[in-house]
Amino acid sequence: MLSDPHYRARQYPYHIPERSFVMTNGDHVVVGHDDHLDDLDGRRPVLAVGSNMSPQQLARKFPPPEGGTIPVTKIRLLHFDTVYSTHFTGYGSIPATLHPSPDTEVMLFVTWLDAAQERHMHTTEIAGENYHFCRLDNIQARVENGPDLDHLYFYQSSRGALPVDGNPVPLAEVEASNRRWVARSQDEIQEYARQELAPHLDFAAFIEDNIENDQNRQQRTDALHVTALTFHYEATTKIAV
Repeated sequence: MLSDPHYRARQYPYHIPERSFVMTNGDHVVVGHDDHLDDLDGRRPVLAVGSNMSPQQLARKFPPPEGGTIPVTKIRLLHFDTVYSTHFTGYGSIPATLHPSPDTEVMLFVTWLDAAQERHMHTTEIAGENYHFCRLDNIQARVENGPDLDHLYFYQSSRGALPVDGNPVPLAEVEASNRRWVARSQDEIQEYARQELAPHLDFAAFIEDNIENDQNRQQRTDALHVTALTFHYEATTKIAV
């Protein structure tokens, strides 16, 4: 399905399992409620806040036979939410970024990456200069099927969070409790962007133009960035890669 340009742009963040899972050479197996993933030595816990939570996206990024095995554990992260970033991807989606949100508990996933997998993930996340790789300390979280964590690694948007009426916009497709702001689906945030940036285009044409026209996509990204909200959390360290 990710080979369909409109599906890839509009269905972000794609199918997200209800439980932890293990990726192996492009396929995934859901982990039982009581199963504990023990073989995590030598792997970093890298938080997924958008499409990296989906086996569809992970299978695309880590195809067989080199994809290997990636344990992916569900996490309930307190005081944060996943919200839209102020940029369009090359495939037309408005992607996600982490943002502080007091008292919110958001349901995300942790990809446990070995060194080679982490290097490869960097090429998919940092190559376009839209994200920085960071360490997040002093977290409060509940991890399913995995060890307790007091820190995580994550990709922080270098462009900031997209505001609507002054507030970040959470992803409607991602479950959270005590959410502070109004969530929107990918289609809803795209329609907001279309009305703000290209009201002369209909919805389908706007999506297609952002996929096919690099210059227009960049100009619209720059326009979104003008009102971007900055990520502020003291226990955050940018990691050189």
